[in-house]
Amino acid sequence: MNLPDDFAFTQGSLQDAADCPRRFELRYIKRLRYPAVEAAPALQFERRTRQGARFHKLVQQHLMGLPAETLAWSLHDDPELAAWWGAFRKTGLTGLPQGRQAEIALQTRLGGRRLIAKYDLLALDAGGEAVIVDWKTWRRVPAQSHLQGRLQTILYRYVLAKAGGHLYGGPIPPEKIHMIYSFVAAGGQRLGIDYSAAQLREDEDYLLNLIAEIDRAEQFPLTEDETRCRFCTYRSLCERGEAGSLDLLDEEDEFAEEDYRLDFDQIAEIEF
Repeated sequence: MNLPDDFAFTQGSLQDAADCPRRFELRYIKRLRYPAVEAAPALQFERRTRQGARFHKLVQQHLMGLPAETLAWSLHDDPELAAWWGAFRKTGLTGLPQGRQAEIALQTRLGGRRLIAKYDLLALDAGGEAVIVDWKTWRRVPAQSHLQGRLQTILYRYVLAKAGGHLYGGPIPPEKIHMIYSFVAAGGQRLGIDYSAAQLREDEDYLLNLIAEIDRAEQFPLTEDETRCRFCTYRSLCERGEAGSLDLLDEEDEFAEEDYRLDFDQIAEIEF
């Protein structure tokens, strides 16, 4: 066993393991804080991370009862963030059930390990519908197939199906679970993903296998896909080149921000 008994898997740790076992080892087993710059120019990268964190804080404050108009007054110093907020006000909560819980964390167990998911928003109704909403500040909207394969999608739906029963007083059928990604930097475009009992079983098998691979691994090899190294803090330690350009994130044909784990709006992932 490579991890302590109380280790809890999150979307970030699972995605690291899937993308590059070596990155997972350095970050979660050796707990190495390697001070490489994730992207260049560094100041612009830091600004984008702060914007993402600030946007999510605004959403949380609004869902806790602060008027959107009041929060908008605080954005005079950042026109780009103000535009994101405008997109959120226009489409962010449209058509969602009224039973809403923001910044809620749920956990369940699988393969002897805890799985933890922290949701931007869970919207629930009396009829049993459960909608997971996740706001993204990515500049481009990916293909739906790309989102379906993300560990965030897999984990969030699975944990809600297994651990969300106390929110209703009973289990939530997979067919009642829906996930919405809302891209505020792209005008508030949405992509929705449904769930099913068959998909739950497939996701459970995948998560079980991934967890088992990590626990029994004797070596953690570097990814063979070196494009994943361009925005990794450990790339110089692994002799995989210099920091990638932020311009590349917005211009590459592939949806770079997910491929390289630069999730600007999820920088401070929950820790337990």
